[in-house]
Amino acid sequence: MRLSVFAACAATLALSCTDVAFSAMAPLPAVQTVTYAGASVRVPADWPVHDLTAEPHTCIRYDRHAVYLGDPSPEQDCPATAVGHTDTVSIASDGTVTRTRGEKPTLDDDPPQPVPHNRATRPKVEPAAMYSGLGFDTCAAPSADVMQTWVKSSPYHAAGIYIGGIDRACPDGNLTPDWVDKVGGQGWKFFPIYVGRQAPCWKDPGGGHPALIERSRRWTQGIEAANDAANRADYFGIAQGSPIYFDMEYYPRADQNCVQDVQAFLSAWTDQLHVRGFVSGIYSSSSGAIADMALVYDSSAAYRADVAWYAHWDKKPQLFGDPTLSDRYWPGHRRIKQYTGGHNETYGGKRLNVDVNILDAPVAAVE
Repeated sequence: MRLSVFAACAATLALSCTDVAFSAMAPLPAVQTVTYAGASVRVPADWPVHDLTAEPHTCIRYDRHAVYLGDPSPEQDCPATAVGHTDTVSIASDGTVTRTRGEKPTLDDDPPQPVPHNRATRPKVEPAAMYSGLGFDTCAAPSADVMQTWVKSSPYHAAGIYIGGIDRACPDGNLTPDWVDKVGGQGWKFFPIYVGRQAPCWKDPGGGHPALIERSRRWTQGIEAANDAANRADYFGIAQGSPIYFDMEYYPRADQNCVQDVQAFLSAWTDQLHVRGFVSGIYSSSSGAIADMALVYDSSAAYRADVAWYAHWDKKPQLFGDPTLSDRYWPGHRRIKQYTGGHNETYGGKRLNVDVNILDAPVAAVE
């Protein structure tokens, strides 16, 4: 039986007249109800549902919509790189429901400019520890058992660990203060990574839905990111004098407003990390943020990072003499090169998906 809109309004308390009229024209999105451990959630019907008991190697990722049931395995099979933070739901074995939320900031076309600083008055932070050699990074910290196997069998003795950030795609997982202490005791060195807001001109090929730098708050948000990163480092027992590397993924550099937003944001990041007593590092493509920060390398109005971690996947483990980054920038013990992107490697029967790096740079000092 068909009802007029007016009759439907009289009969329906949950919807307004406008809602009913709209629903007659456009069906509501399909949803599914997922029940686990006594808890029920309603999510879009096209979200995949992962049972972590049946699929113990499933990687919990915040850069794509999904529902995760149960407790994460210490042996998650995660990609080397993932960036972004969108809506997901997890139901733990005790029925606890955890939701992540994506963020869509609004950009302002009239940004305030940072006040130029005198470079001579900048806080100076000396690195507490250094490392030269090979290292790997991966999205989620491997288990302590895997790390024990790799420190004995692999050519790597440094590991990039993702300690936080609004756009970090993998949660803490195995990474705890105890993990840092235990794995550090195995002989590993760490280069901590923080995945904060990305360039406002970000082109998102993988659907990661990252939060972006807001033009009107680019300097403030750089400071906020540095403070959060320093707090996370403190939580994991990473001492002052350690580096924290900001992960700024590739973005198209033709938009000069976007370039200036990134330069201001990363300058504020470096300035505030120094205030908090940490060494500032920036990770990016050698044709991305590293190139843009090189443009202001000698500027007294912008703070350059102490260490450049540049990605150039030429499979050549050499820090200098690279055609994509002049040797004049970040000389000495202030470079990391990611020379191979995500791929699988197996040592002692333990497989990980990793990016590969050569380092001559500061690493974390563990308290």
